[in-house]
Amino acid sequence: MRATIALLLPCLLLTGCVTAAKQQEVYSAIRDVGFLEADARCIASRAGRQLSIRELRSLQRAANAVERPVRDATVGQVIDAISTNVEPETLGTVVSLASECLQARSQ
Repeated sequence: MRATIALLLPCLLLTGCVTAAKQQEVYSAIRDVGFLEADARCIASRAGRQLSIRELRSLQRAANAVERPVRDATVGQVIDAISTNVEPETLGTVVSLASECLQARSQ
């Protein structure tokens, strides 16, 4: 039993570290495209558990492609950055998470 716990503990700790790193990546990408800090933190805390590293990288590429906060970009620039870099299912997950955060904030 102790041997099993000794083997599982590093895995569990590593999983927590990976989730924290993923959350930071989501937070940075979302802030980079112009979301408010509170919204970015809410979405990041949820997305870090639900999105893969590959999906997170696609969000970062989209944020980098816009090259400015979303509020300063044209609609076409934002749509182009998202459609070029983010898969529809990833986008659906992010929209769902953003909706959850908006609902939580309005309660």
